[in-house]
Amino acid sequence: MSEVKGINILGYIHKQFGLGEAVRSNIRSIKSANIPYVINDVKFEISPDIKEERNNSIEIIDENPYSVNLIQINFDNFSKVISSNNKSYLKGKYNIGFWAWELDYFPTDFQDYIEILDEIWVPSNFCQNAIAQVSNKPVLRFMHSIKIPTTQLSREALNLPKEKFIFLSMFDYHSILERKNPYSTISAFEKAFGENNTQAVLIIKTSVGDNFKELKDKLKNRIKTNSAIILIEEILPRESLDALINNCDVFVSLHRSEGFGLTLAEAMSLGKPVIATAYSGNLDFMNFENSCLVPYQLISTEKNYVYTGDVETYWADPDVEYASKLMLKLFKERDFRTCVGEKAKNEVKNLLDPENIGLDIKNRLDYIYQFCVPKIKMDINQVVFNLQQENTILTSKLAALKRTKVVKWKLRLKNFTNKVFGKNKTYIWEE
Repeated sequence: MSEVKGINILGYIHKQFGLGEAVRSNIRSIKSANIPYVINDVKFEISPDIKEERNNSIEIIDENPYSVNLIQINFDNFSKVISSNNKSYLKGKYNIGFWAWELDYFPTDFQDYIEILDEIWVPSNFCQNAIAQVSNKPVLRFMHSIKIPTTQLSREALNLPKEKFIFLSMFDYHSILERKNPYSTISAFEKAFGENNTQAVLIIKTSVGDNFKELKDKLKNRIKTNSAIILIEEILPRESLDALINNCDVFVSLHRSEGFGLTLAEAMSLGKPVIATAYSGNLDFMNFENSCLVPYQLISTEKNYVYTGDVETYWADPDVEYASKLMLKLFKERDFRTCVGEKAKNEVKNLLDPENIGLDIKNRLDYIYQFCVPKIKMDINQVVFNLQQENTILTSKLAALKRTKVVKWKLRLKNFTNKVFGKNKTYIWEE
């Protein structure tokens, strides 16, 4: 085990979806704080809909040499980590799970995994509150960092309408369509601008979603022939995805719940005014001055979300009428739009700066290495010592038995029998 205060990071390193970007965000923070680290990729397959982004220079290795593991795999796939990676991956390490969750109820079926970990990290207070209620281990918040490279890609390069006002909304079918709630965004847009508007468009960027044909058809049927709503269903390179956000005028997310809200934070970091539901993880970086928050009512999730079982759970139902008025206000009032966007950019730049978050992580790792890792080593050393002591006692007892007359007689009889019958019988305690 390495004595250097480093960290082994396991996650969806190259995957093009939220959990992949989340682990890359933590790598960015850890790297900015000059914390020694290695990267371990997952050893199991996930959906073929989720493509890989290999344009980064992240080096992958199989070994986890440091005393601390950061396992950024959500609890629903945690059993695959245990079975797919080297069985010794967790052994003798201080194991941290990085989990995100979108409801205030944490599923009973996955609470046993808490016992495997030494502590849990989460990206928001919302997640922290949900998991801490059922955890006997520390649950600490480390928000996702944001740092988007400057892109020069224009609207023309992305085949976007050059002169129109663009509202942009994004979601991944794997993130549950009912939770991302694009239908409320569509309704708010149509309340504000009617159908086939010639000045404003709503772009909805989704994943390919080959396994979600019924949901895709339902969404297309909702849009119908409204030419002011553009659906983009393709995998975009990271630069193009960043440019898509950068070329919009307003970003919209009328979600029902978010564990963090990574795309919202990214849009804000680019100076875009964001309309979003005033509920869940996004409130860690959004407020009524740096964004346009939409009031809501809590409603039952019913059977629209995973792992809730028979438990009654709730999420937000955003006020569509209020959201439509915000859309119109941002469309008409350039100064208001600029003011909100600038506040968003400045506040997110500081709050979600990789160096700031990296420093928080470094401080926690210093504590872990000072107070927690030595205890793990002490526990292991104690086990080894106890086994050595037990072995010494048993060896002593065996030596004493071999000196008794009965045992000596049995050995002489066994040796005589072996010689007569040409056998090579031995007793297990002879060695």
